Amino acid sequence: MRLLLITVLLGLVSCNTARVVYDYDETVDFGKYKIYNYYPALKTGLSSLDERRLLAATDSILQIKGYEKGVNPEFYINFKSKSYEKRNNTNIGIGIGSGPLVIGGNLPVGALDQHLLLNIDFIDVNKDELIWQAEIDDVQNSKNTPENRKAFFDVVMSKVLVKYPPSKK
Repeated sequence: MRLLLITVLLGLVSCNTARVVYDYDETVDFGKYKIYNYYPALKTGLSSLDERRLLAATDSILQIKGYEKGVNPEFYINFKSKSYEKRNNTNIGIGIGSGPLVIGGNLPVGALDQHLLLNIDFIDVNKDELIWQAEIDDVQNSKNTPENRKAFFDVVMSKVLVKYPPSKK
């Protein structure tokens, strides 16, 4: 049921132009990692409510993928976030005149979009080395209800973790 909900949410926001970038250590055997936990000194930069939503979404998706959260993890997950505003690209064109004597331009419409830039690092606990990372930049409506904010983090982490573990080449 949860997977169906996430799939539906992904479909609803698929028009959104979230940017996701991945990088990983190509020499790592990701099949050996099954137990995770969060970095002990985790400071996400999110509110405590949004941090709980983010961690719950991550736990849910990783458990669906067969990972287990444990006290003796094989890899840590760390998050860093940054919020910023960016003007949306909605404009209204205005023109006066006809033929070669046209005067016009575009007027921006709407408010600034609230963006969330989220960095996700997976760190090998024994080697203390970064093994996988992703960065997502997505629009977040800060006026959403708690339910919508939860859905936002479910969708964000679904987009991020769709490429974890990396496929073998």
